[in-house]
Amino acid sequence: MAIHLNPARPDQKPVIANLIQLYLHDMTASMPFPIGKDGLYQYDFLDRFWRFPYLIMSNNEIAGFALVVDECPLTGRAPCWFMAEFFVLKAYRQSGTGRSSVTQALAAHPGQWHIAVPHANTAAQLFWRKVLSARAPTTRDIQVDGDNWRMHEFVAG
Repeated sequence: MAIHLNPARPDQKPVIANLIQLYLHDMTASMPFPIGKDGLYQYDFLDRFWRFPYLIMSNNEIAGFALVVDECPLTGRAPCWFMAEFFVLKAYRQSGTGRSSVTQALAAHPGQWHIAVPHANTAAQLFWRKVLSARAPTTRDIQVDGDNWRMHEFVAG
């Protein structure tokens, strides 16, 4: 299985918007997200986070997405790479798809990184702890808008 992190083109923005619905659905297991009158999860950050968007591909099939930005919206630090959103479809989890995608993202954006994960999202906490362990990140807890996050800080490249 060949995993590729492909830069998303502007015409692929609706594809990522659709994937965000699955991403938010998965996260409702640990965090509430409002549903609009149209039956869709409300997500107002796609334009803000559309700086370095990627589709995660397994062979020629969509396996997920990543949205990377060049500043940390939680700490205000810039320059600093930040994984604003990261999602792998359930069918591709536990296969190395996530790890490979993260490795490719970090290689594409060398420098200071912040990756923050809500405490409530225990599955994501475990994933990021395992994927980043070899990088020996500095880890600290932060609170933003009443939510508790685990922040991982490290240098890639």
